[in-house]
Amino acid sequence: MEHTAPGGSTPQTRAIKAGYGAPTNSAWMVLEVISARQTAEAAANWLLSDRLHRGVLMRGYWREMGAAYIQGGPYGQFWVVEFGCRPNVLPIIAEPTASGGVTVRLSNEECTPHGTSEAIGKATEVMISDKPDFSGATWEPFATTKTVSQGGNVFVRYRDAKGKEITTSTAGQAGNAVIVTAATASTATLNLASPPGSAAPEPGQADELPDPKSDPGLFSPKPTFVFTPKP
Repeated sequence: MEHTAPGGSTPQTRAIKAGYGAPTNSAWMVLEVISARQTAEAAANWLLSDRLHRGVLMRGYWREMGAAYIQGGPYGQFWVVEFGCRPNVLPIIAEPTASGGVTVRLSNEECTPHGTSEAIGKATEVMISDKPDFSGATWEPFATTKTVSQGGNVFVRYRDAKGKEITTSTAGQAGNAVIVTAATASTATLNLASPPGSAAPEPGQADELPDPKSDPGLFSPKPTFVFTPKP
């Protein structure tokens, strides 16, 4: 079970071939995790119980991800998750509020915070509007969470300390926003990582399992959240 394919391709080169533009030899990157466990819950729990893979999953600077499942192969199935960050791509997540507005959660450029001649660095200011031309909007200090009084599409313009700007929005996403809701029923998914010894090691990676005594928080309960697409 390797991340480099027999033909020599890597997660980064495969992503580029598929149209995901994270330049090679740059701080913008793609990392991959793989599990051959039988269910999504078992795969997620194993990845979270292994220090190396948990470190990849929990890195705060990832802005995008893609997941795949395929049956077959020597272990019967594979779960693969790709995490990445691309230049000039800062996604936003919009959550409707009870009052009819929207809470907007903003990403930022953490992979290359100083930017380049062609790419924005870490944003210091944002402009938020429900209009694509930003009429009436003003610049305000960057914060990870902002509130818009009206529902519908949200448009965000980022600006870094050097004055470079990019614009993103929820327009074009399913419905008018990406909706994230807490689970209303109990679920085992990501709820508790199984410590080493309670399940068989991942094929070919037993030496990567951590000692739970060296990281007491590693096997603490995980939040029970699910991602629910808007109908």
